[in-house]
Order: sequence, then structure tokens, then C-alpha cells
Amino acid sequence: MISIRKARPEDLEFLVETDLLEDGYTVDPDEPSMTEEEQAAHRKKISAFVCGPDDSGWIAEDDLTDVKIGMILARFRDLYHEPDNEANRFLLRFLDKDIFPEDGRFCEVFQLWVAPAHRRQGIATRLKLQIEEEARQRAVWMIYTHTEAQNEHVIELNRKLGYRTVRSGPLWDEVPRASLVKWLK
Repeated sequence: MISIRKARPEDLEFLVETDLLEDGYTVDPDEPSMTEEEQAAHRKKISAFVCGPDDSGWIAEDDLTDVKIGMILARFRDLYHEPDNEANRFLLRFLDKDIFPEDGRFCEVFQLWVAPAHRRQGIATRLKLQIEEEARQRAVWMIYTHTEAQNEHVIELNRKLGYRTVRSGPLWDEVPRASLVKWLK
């Protein structure tokens, strides 16, 4: 049996390692490895998904073996009350502000991953539905996500869950991506 549970501090290594996997996205072979300083900053960023008030992490775990086989990381955002910095302005450079709720509150899926041996078994769906439930509990009514356009199975999963494509094209590099949203109300 597979259970879905809230990420805990002891899951941090799994979350960091999984987030750094080059699985499901295009990697520039000429890009240098992360420096120790960049690794520390990345670890700090991922730790917020375990203990930050605006971030959320969930783990899919095999109950028989206690092996972690999937995870989802999401950030609960508020366009009108976030610090005015480059990271928070990033999406608005590419997405029409009209796709967001009037109150500016939405959930951004940061990362979704399921171990290859456990894919196509409904685990990704369960993880996404868990984030939707958390969004409802927080009175957040829109979920945003993006994926590379070549990840047709991920785009199809999102469409089956009620997401619609709101933008296609490059975001931070030249790789085409699909941006998708789902309204929960």
C-alpha cells in the first residue's frame, strides 16, 4: 500500500536529492556543477517546503518498505502581498495577470516526482489531489504548474485532472514549456 503524508524534517535529504535529479527536463550539458554555496542555497530553498508557512511538501511512501517513492512541492503565493523581488516577479513576465484570481492568491506546484518503477500507478494523481485539498483548506482556489512541452504524459495527467493550458513557449531558457492552471471552485 502507498500512503501520502506531509513531508517532515527527516525527509529533507530525499527532497533535495530528488529535486536535483535530471529527470523530466532538459539539461544543458555545458552547465557547470553547483558550487558548495549554490548547494547550500538550494538546500535552504527546499527546506522551506518542509517547515515554511507558505510552502508545502508531501511524500508518497511504500508502507511495507518505508521507501519514499514520490513527492510534490508547492508554494502558496499571493501576488499582492509578496516581497517585490525578481523571483516573485518572474511569472508575471510571461503570464497574463488576468489568469490569476482577483485576490492574487494561488498555489504554484514547484516539483512533482514519482520513482520510475512506480509511475503510471496513480501516485502523481494522488499527490496533486493532496495539494488541491490543502489549497482548499487554505481557501486558495487556483493551482498553477508548468512542464516542458515534450512531457506529453505530464500534460495529459494535468488535463485529466482539469487543468487547462494558459501559455506555451520558453520561460527562463529556450526550452518550450506548457503553463497550466486549474480552478478549484
